[in-house]
Amino acid sequence: METTFEKARNALELNGKFAHGAIPAPIADSWKRCINIGLDPLSKPEECVVSHTDLYQRRDKLDLVMRLVRPELELLSAQIAGPNFLLAFADSDGVVLDRIIDEEFRTSVCGQSIVPGSIWNESIRGTNALGLALHTGQSCNVTGREHFFSREGSVSCLSAPIVDSSGHLIGLIDASSEVTVRQYHTLALVNLAAQNVENRLFVDDHRSDYIIQFHPRQEYLQTQNVAMIAFNQEGYITGANRHTGQLLTGLRLTGTPKFEDVFMGQFFPLMERIGKGEVVQIKDWLHSGYFARLRLTHSASSKLINSKVFLPVDPIYHLQSTTEDFDNGRVFKDEALRHNLRLAKKSALQGLPVMIAGGPGSGKNTIAEEIHDQLHPKKSFIILDCATLNVDSVESQLIAQMRPSTSGSTSMEDKIDLNKGGTLYLDRVDLLSIDIVPILTTLLNRCTHRRTLLLGDGEWIILSSRLHANAKNTSKGPFQQLENRLAGFSLFLPKLRNRSDFRHLCSSMLAVISPQHSLSNNAIEALRTSAAIDNLSDLDWSLRTLVSQHHEGIIKTENVARILGQHEFEITACTRCKGYMAKEIQCLEIRKTVLECSGNIALAARQLGVARNTVKAHHID
Repeated sequence: METTFEKARNALELNGKFAHGAIPAPIADSWKRCINIGLDPLSKPEECVVSHTDLYQRRDKLDLVMRLVRPELELLSAQIAGPNFLLAFADSDGVVLDRIIDEEFRTSVCGQSIVPGSIWNESIRGTNALGLALHTGQSCNVTGREHFFSREGSVSCLSAPIVDSSGHLIGLIDASSEVTVRQYHTLALVNLAAQNVENRLFVDDHRSDYIIQFHPRQEYLQTQNVAMIAFNQEGYITGANRHTGQLLTGLRLTGTPKFEDVFMGQFFPLMERIGKGEVVQIKDWLHSGYFARLRLTHSASSKLINSKVFLPVDPIYHLQSTTEDFDNGRVFKDEALRHNLRLAKKSALQGLPVMIAGGPGSGKNTIAEEIHDQLHPKKSFIILDCATLNVDSVESQLIAQMRPSTSGSTSMEDKIDLNKGGTLYLDRVDLLSIDIVPILTTLLNRCTHRRTLLLGDGEWIILSSRLHANAKNTSKGPFQQLENRLAGFSLFLPKLRNRSDFRHLCSSMLAVISPQHSLSNNAIEALRTSAAIDNLSDLDWSLRTLVSQHHEGIIKTENVARILGQHEFEITACTRCKGYMAKEIQCLEIRKTVLECSGNIALAARQLGVARNTVKAHHID
């Protein structure tokens, strides 16, 4: 006997009409839209794929989102029960940008259609979960014959939208399978993955703001279901995630409302308490109560970056240091480095120039900033990029500005007052053109004329930097004289892997990149010994790569080997198998397969023909 749904489906295929109330309303509405635009349920859907150039541009536009989505897809592939599945990420036009596909599903009709660049909006592919979620903005599932086109009746798919901090839909996560069991379980996992990405995007967009997490139940503050609302330093709302809109229904969050427009109480007293790590109770103006805490966003680091930005294309520029006190987040725990830094500051106080010597990416500019912030925090910080410096830029942009101010003058707003002092930093003086030397010597004569015994309010600090490799330069004449003059004290920076504070550097950099991740002790040691990591820039790149391809939590040694390149790391048996030849052989084979499968335990288990728990037992120490 036919069910009401089967009758509606058969009527759709026979005469293009169906009983609207016989099927779920979202599916019925979608079928109606498909009929109205002239799609035939018995025909073959059009296979539309964008060009390679278009696909590249779409991926580049959503680069950050894709780096956050990819770990979620990998985690989903390990969580979804059974084989025969596909996971995909599509943009707001329904164009698939990335996918993870099971070998069994790859050979199916639908598996051959869901390829990078394929378009899955309703107007082309009829009723499907990705197109339906794109149209409604809500997560949904489309099972079997609920698809508009009959040839897709063997597939079940579900999709969840991803919304940015402004409330705009920017992409969707989709899961498809020819197995219909546990679809509601899978939909819950896909929704959670989308929430994770949304929350990460929200935090990234509001790193310079105060983000308050709140929920009616305190234990939910540790989950992805928490509401988040961002405020600037004046207490104005700058953004809110989707859970905030659900909890604060009926209250105005658009425009420029302040904290006091939404919640009872005052913003600044709350921040004083919540900033100490307290979980406080707040109420909105509809008298709903919540538990709230501050989410760390490293806003202090953001202020630092905004205050001092090194612009390699600009040969000369000056920055006025902020007058606020802030934690700059720099790490100087290495004993030798701290000793050299103390001597450099002592030398600068005595009027000696300081030469900072180190390899590429070793932190020369950071050291220069640190010296300036400790000795002249409220004065001008002038940076000269010696690699691009020329005579015209020195004469027109710098020396012409450095005129002593006169009483009652009104034309000095954009000038540098020589009498007020500051810091002059010559970055990469070893790349300086020889024709610049005489004019820089004149400039130094004007800046280094001391009027007091110690560094005073109107004095200048002279800093410069160069590579280790050029420490014994054979240049003669004016260039050598200039180098000798700048090397009043030479501060040598150690190699990264030799720094005793390497562990602190990793933790500090990772906390800024992604507070949701951490490194195991062995993983940090693997980074230290990696041949690909030679300086701070390499370390930053490696950490960002790890974060983009690893789900939140502890990053372990095997993850470092898998993501950064297994050729750099030796694959060894786990501690439980070492010393037992037969067990070691099996363990090494399992670990090698996991690396080849990019850490996908489910895929590795299928290739090996063993249970997932067996793989996990050898994959994780």
